[in-house]
Amino acid sequence: MASVAEQDETPHVAGHGEAQTNRGSSGQQQLIRSACWTLAGLLLGTVLCLGWMSLQTFAFARAYTGRALPGTVISGVDIGGMTWEQALGAVQVAAGLQLDRSITLVHGDRSWHTTPRILGTSSDVVVALNDALARGEGLSWRDWFRMRWLGKQFGFQRNVAMVANEQAVQALVDQIAAELNRPVQDASIDYSSGELVFRPEQVGREVASEATKRDLLAALSDGRDVVTIQSLEIRPRATMAAFDKVLLLRQGQHRLSLYQHGRRTHDWLVATGTGGYPTPVGQFHISAKRYLPTWVNPDPTGWGKGMPAKIDPGPDNPLGVRALNWSRVSGIRFHGTSDIASLGQSASHGCVRLSNADIVQLYDLVDVGTIIISLR
Repeated sequence: MASVAEQDETPHVAGHGEAQTNRGSSGQQQLIRSACWTLAGLLLGTVLCLGWMSLQTFAFARAYTGRALPGTVISGVDIGGMTWEQALGAVQVAAGLQLDRSITLVHGDRSWHTTPRILGTSSDVVVALNDALARGEGLSWRDWFRMRWLGKQFGFQRNVAMVANEQAVQALVDQIAAELNRPVQDASIDYSSGELVFRPEQVGREVASEATKRDLLAALSDGRDVVTIQSLEIRPRATMAAFDKVLLLRQGQHRLSLYQHGRRTHDWLVATGTGGYPTPVGQFHISAKRYLPTWVNPDPTGWGKGMPAKIDPGPDNPLGVRALNWSRVSGIRFHGTSDIASLGQSASHGCVRLSNADIVQLYDLVDVGTIIISLR
């Protein structure tokens, strides 16, 4: 009986295991089917989403047909999305501000004011707008997609170019140069009136027209509002330092005057040449200073015939105690004399006589190179 019972139990256990295996296989199939449907839904959603995004991208591109791309900036004006006409109005306002901005040309404490518009400058607004709108031509679908969904901007930034009128710029520079230029002038002496008139030197000035024009043209484009006018200084060859001391001999009055720093400071009574031995006229200078000079007979076969070949320094020396030689003429000099009675007369052989006291004073006041003006 026991063995029969055992035989009855074995088939019962085997049937239960088979039922569990069938149920497990059915559950796995349901999970696979569910995953497949989910994946199919995702793919369909992705396709639908991409399709919708593509339609939106094309709509976005159509909306910018004939309009400036996002982020397009001209002369500080964002014209993104504007039509040509809208952008023209907006940019012309900005360009007008540039054309009417003040530019100051400066030289020392003087100044001149102008504007780009006054100088005939124009702006390339139309060219800039055409360039901006042309940026939208030839963009790929990817470019539009990136602009629509990723915020990418394919616009550009530039300033409106200023187109200068070089003739008008040159005319202004020439006008300023005419006001600032001055000729160089050497210091000189005018003695046509019988008195000395000193004319001081003048430093010349010449505006560097080409450099100034170049800087002004650059300012029209780069926004500078101040242009420094460049100029060159031309130094005179002769200054008043050359006329620090000047001797004026007026033979008709028998007077010798010393001018210092343009002012007459001393006058002396003199004797000048006579007869066939006139004192030279014109401009000379002191070529040598002689202290207690030795007299050498200048004309031993003429008026000096019978006189010694030379006379050493002393009271009988015809040159007195001092002598000042003139340039350009031989044997002519200022010198002292003991013949006081001859002063104020034409009594010499061409030299200019002063009393010994006066020649000592003159000798101490002047230097080699001092100018001599001798007049009739």
